[in-house]
Amino acid sequence: MFKVGVNKASVEKSSFVLNIMIYMFTAIHFLACSWIYIGVIVPCSWMHRGDEECKVDGKPYGIIVDKNNPTDIYIISVYWVITTLTTVGYGDFKGYVSDEYLF
Repeated sequence: MFKVGVNKASVEKSSFVLNIMIYMFTAIHFLACSWIYIGVIVPCSWMHRGDEECKVDGKPYGIIVDKNNPTDIYIISVYWVITTLTTVGYGDFKGYVSDEYLF
């Protein structure tokens, strides 16, 4: 029979790490949903780049987002948040209007 030794210190460390991860993922989710909201309400934002009224010289600019696929939109938004928070910021998804720059 095996005896698993769990002491109070290891439980507290594990609890601390779990709490930090929960806070981090909650913040990422909140910021990603805020980025999606801004993309929906602001004309010619990152979500509307392929729309006719937002094209530059008749061509869409940037990467076109499939607005009918909520999973893709959420993944792109989470990707944007993580690259922005880690200051990597690849630039493939970014803001294009002043409201997005302010956020």
